[in-house]
Amino acid sequence: MRPLAAVVAAGAITPIGLSSLDTAFSHRASAAAMRESPLVDAEGEPITMCFLPTLDPLVTGAERAALLAARALDEALEKLGPAAPPLRVQLALCLDEQLGQRAPGGEASAQRLAADLGARIRARAQEVAVKVSTRGAAGPGFLLPSLCESLAHGTIDAALLGGVHTDYDPARIAALDAAGRIFRSDNLDAFIPGECAAFVVLMRPDVARRCQLAERAQIVGLATAHERARPDNDEPAFQAAGLTAALRTALAPLADRGLRAGWVLTDLTFETFRHFELQAAAARTQRFFCEPQQVESPAQRMGHLGAAAMPLHLAIASEAFLRGFAPHPVAVSLAGSDGGERAAVAVMAPG
Repeated sequence: MRPLAAVVAAGAITPIGLSSLDTAFSHRASAAAMRESPLVDAEGEPITMCFLPTLDPLVTGAERAALLAARALDEALEKLGPAAPPLRVQLALCLDEQLGQRAPGGEASAQRLAADLGARIRARAQEVAVKVSTRGAAGPGFLLPSLCESLAHGTIDAALLGGVHTDYDPARIAALDAAGRIFRSDNLDAFIPGECAAFVVLMRPDVARRCQLAERAQIVGLATAHERARPDNDEPAFQAAGLTAALRTALAPLADRGLRAGWVLTDLTFETFRHFELQAAAARTQRFFCEPQQVESPAQRMGHLGAAAMPLHLAIASEAFLRGFAPHPVAVSLAGSDGGERAAVAVMAPG
């Protein structure tokens, strides 16, 4: 089947790996990264968190996100190699909602970060355009349709889809603590704060061949939707109408060709309403799945993924397909934002 886009390179930095490959293998080995952090809750107690111990512990918030993003982006760009000519590139940068907030009298952290990353890309690109989403975890799913359309029309040669997330910020921890969302022994319906960044380079298959780049994975379906259930309300998560619709739409192109997904990568933490939602949606979409129907939630071992979730899923899947340790050749990435946005992306091994 004709893919919407091909993944030709990936870069990632997470609490369980300093590269895309390290992260994929550590994830496969069920590595966990929980540790006591220097940040404290409202009671002055250190919180359990997954964070990069290699970064300066005094660097927090947007400045820390910039360090994470630069590492992951540089890895993805390096994998393009010397064979790749100067390219027309679209950077699609996905960030968490709080980075889109504008400081009084200044610009939003998201805009500064996007400008810095765009400058890094210009060293090897003929043209660079930048799009920024601050819609959280589902943001990549909302940007992908326009990226795939631009690739198909030939208006760009490559798309860089990236996500950056960090909870390593006193203000962020204070907000999560006030909302009762930080995981601890007496609060299990919550999540473990985390941080990571991931970028994938997308091309049309023919452009990848011209650049002498191998396809690592193929995006073959995508969809977005909205759910009424959110962390700040009591709407029933078992309705799952949005996630169900997104799954059906994303996986329909595969089903039309007799293919089904056997691997599910989610952004689920330990917040139960999202688990209820997935259970309901999975029960209604079983005809699109097959054995081993392996469901993996990296955030439960490397901390909350935020806007980096879907790019990280694509990076993990591409490494697994390339090296032969994927549990199934067809995977689906699922992510949901606090605002109710949901996204599903179907990806398969090339060939």
